[in-house]
Amino acid sequence: MTLRTLTLTAVLTLGSLLTGCSNHADSICDTRKECFDDDLDTGTCAERIDEWIEDEDEEDRQERVERCAECLDGSSCAQVLESCLDECFNIP
Repeated sequence: MTLRTLTLTAVLTLGSLLTGCSNHADSICDTRKECFDDDLDTGTCAERIDEWIEDEDEEDRQERVERCAECLDGSSCAQVLESCLDECFNIP
């Protein structure tokens, strides 16, 4: 591995740790764009999810978003349809 690759990996890892819950919303929206809607504005989608989390019962909603993002991580679009509907249902 080159120094450049190691540096990039370290920066990406640190970035994902610092973004926290926002990263989960981004992950969900990226998957939605890739699998369901090419025209989806992922920034607006993530903002809508973050606002939904903050609206009420924040801890429960945050856990639901985390479970959904974990299910989507590394899944193909077919796997998302087959396995992640329960975890991601009703997340805006």
